Amino acid sequence: MYDRRANGKVLSFGHTGVLHKNSFVMYDRQTGSRWVQVTGEAEKGPLKGQQLKFIPSTVTTWARWKQSYPNTLILPGYRRGAFIAYKGIDYYEDVGLSVVVKFQAKLYPFLRLKRSTIVNDQFNGEDLFIIYSHESKIATAWSRKLNGKTLTFKKMTEKDDEGNILIRDEQTGSSWSWLTGEAVEGELKGQRLKQLSYHPILIERFHAFYPNGPVFR
Repeated sequence: MYDRRANGKVLSFGHTGVLHKNSFVMYDRQTGSRWVQVTGEAEKGPLKGQQLKFIPSTVTTWARWKQSYPNTLILPGYRRGAFIAYKGIDYYEDVGLSVVVKFQAKLYPFLRLKRSTIVNDQFNGEDLFIIYSHESKIATAWSRKLNGKTLTFKKMTEKDDEGNILIRDEQTGSSWSWLTGEAVEGELKGQRLKQLSYHPILIERFHAFYPNGPVFR
């Protein structure tokens, strides 16, 4: 998800119907520039080289989202159709989480996350952690920095009242929601972690755009 403001203008976008390195290419109706969906960068046109600001978001099920945000608003759109999923894709083997820090990307394959559930890591100067849900095949990425301290996280055996995964930091023992990044119990209750820029991506597509991008092993 991107902020659609660029170069002092508010842009509206459409789909060109073509792919670049297996990624959708968008166009803006104001200048006709072509934008790559994976990177948010304009590759052709008057705004070539401009970068859209990435807005952190979470890919999750409607049920879990509704539990966490019961008063959420819905953007109406198309009914479910041919684009709901890729045929022939093994979600564990072929998909991972791309985490972008200061314009550099690192891949966390779901097959690897399946073994670990929580990964405390550092990338491009950012202390971060990834948490993966086996049930929903969803991963989220957060900064481990809070109030000038670096936290280390681990998964709790118990879940919250809605059946969601809970995690705990080793420094204060506070419990956190993996979906919202908010501390729900303990010393840090009510505080929120910074959500990083991330999105699920086909591993093949990641390597096409970031041929030298590191991969978590």
